[in-house]
Amino acid sequence: MPTLYITEPGAQVCKADERLIVKKGDEILEEIPIIKVDQVVLMGRGVSLTTAALHCLTQRGVDIVHLTGAGRYLSRVVGQEHKHGKLRHRQALAVSDPAFALGLARSIVHGKVLNQRTLVQRHAERATWARQALNGMDEMARRVDSARTLDELRGLEGQAAKDYFSLFRRLLRPPQDGSSWGFERRAYYPPTDPVNALLSFTYSLLLRNLVTACALIGLDPYLGFFHVIDYGRPSMALDLVEEFRPVIADSVVLEAVNRPFVSLANFEAVDLSEEEAEKDENTPPRSGTQAVYLGKEGRDQVILLYENRVNQNVLHPATGDQVSYRYVFQLQAQQMASLLLGERRQYVPFTIR
Repeated sequence: MPTLYITEPGAQVCKADERLIVKKGDEILEEIPIIKVDQVVLMGRGVSLTTAALHCLTQRGVDIVHLTGAGRYLSRVVGQEHKHGKLRHRQALAVSDPAFALGLARSIVHGKVLNQRTLVQRHAERATWARQALNGMDEMARRVDSARTLDELRGLEGQAAKDYFSLFRRLLRPPQDGSSWGFERRAYYPPTDPVNALLSFTYSLLLRNLVTACALIGLDPYLGFFHVIDYGRPSMALDLVEEFRPVIADSVVLEAVNRPFVSLANFEAVDLSEEEAEKDENTPPRSGTQAVYLGKEGRDQVILLYENRVNQNVLHPATGDQVSYRYVFQLQAQQMASLLLGERRQYVPFTIR
């Protein structure tokens, strides 16, 4: 269990000898040897860890990540930053090179579109509408490769995402009670229906993994190429996230909804004014808007599905080895570092068949 999630309100992580103990009051919720933990994720308000646990984890290089209850990334505590100053210097120089940034960003978006296409093909291969949809996605991949500016590329990526989610919607089975999930389009903030809540939640889990992968390799998570650099935005990690959205997060959402592992009862609507303290956007809330989020039981179930997915082995095309998706994150970050250091000529996104 490389990641320990703490989701119970009022829970505290304590250290006892060589074990982490999760307690709520006098009740012990979980015990785990420290050696088996690579990362601790504190989710929501009212979860904490003792000073002794903090010192022990940081000394051993175990990440401590804090997410909101809705899964939005808040902070990360590490013992010591990576010492690869040369890599960070090269990364900073490359960000200022428009031609380099465009070429890299094209590869990133191309990989994302191909993975979106594969996901749709896997789930809708026999549908009458599938062939035309897949041809359209092939055409979009070609247009991405010929984008002349980053702004043009971002526009194409936005259109590709809009088209993709109109197809993704058709892959969802209705709830068991015969009602509807209410998913019409991708709504970023706030999530306005259960499917958008699932997408936002799993994307946040994925971002947390890629921030960690950047840090392990020595990349600066905040200096990206496709995503605009802005205060507090982990643009490099977001760049690396793109190719994995369909492979990991979207696949988990389809599994959660279609098997099904979640129901409408696992979600709760919250008046936006009540969760402003957790807001990480600059856009003012729309009057009367409600946000839809996973409840605790639903979060725990989706976390389990997500962890099962990232720990699943897959054949990596570059190495020819069977490795976990979690390790693929690190391999892609390493490839990015090699590109920045001049050790390779092109970034090859991870794609599935």
